[in-house]
Amino acid sequence: MSKSRLFFNNDTQKITFTTAGTGTLQTFCGDIYEEDTRKKHEKFFGMSEDEIHKEFGLCFKETDIFIGGERQYEISSDFEAKLWLIKKGFVRYVRGKEVWNEQALDEGWENGWSPPVKSKAKNNQGKGHVYFVKSKNFHKIGSSSAAQIQRRIKYQKPMEILAVSPKIEDYRKLEKELHHHFADKRVLKYEVFENLTEEDIKYIMNKLGNKIHVKI
Repeated sequence: MSKSRLFFNNDTQKITFTTAGTGTLQTFCGDIYEEDTRKKHEKFFGMSEDEIHKEFGLCFKETDIFIGGERQYEISSDFEAKLWLIKKGFVRYVRGKEVWNEQALDEGWENGWSPPVKSKAKNNQGKGHVYFVKSKNFHKIGSSSAAQIQRRIKYQKPMEILAVSPKIEDYRKLEKELHHHFADKRVLKYEVFENLTEEDIKYIMNKLGNKIHVKI
């Protein structure tokens, strides 16, 4: 069966929108196409399932329910996975607080104690960035290790990147300070904020250096 296509043409360019048969929209420009195959919860969080699990401890399980042609997922606990991560040194507890070795997981280390010789952690260990992005009517203040900042922002596909801080050691602390400062505008426990004023936006951008300090 041939795929449905919708064409927009002008003298210099042809753009084709094609359904992939599973509700996925493919966008073609000439011979190049970009396909968003993320699951619903990945789009909502702006993260992959692995990143959601690391950040919030949530795991998602497929169901046989479809709404509007889209598969639904249920949240499930993953005790065995967490136990494995602890045994491998990717997760540890400091004074009762759970701490994830993000660089080890991002770079695929064999365990959480021994970075490979070529690991970016050798140069970037403990350093990272705070980023400020916008999508529709919401803003997000997030952070990432220096080794993964480009991938983290690209994966979220924000409408606009407003600012990214320089590489600093206390990037987690700066992120928490901003979250606390705008706690009354935070959406639940997520890194998403609503109803930020122009003054709020200027304040955040000033804290991050009023610049995108990495090449995205």
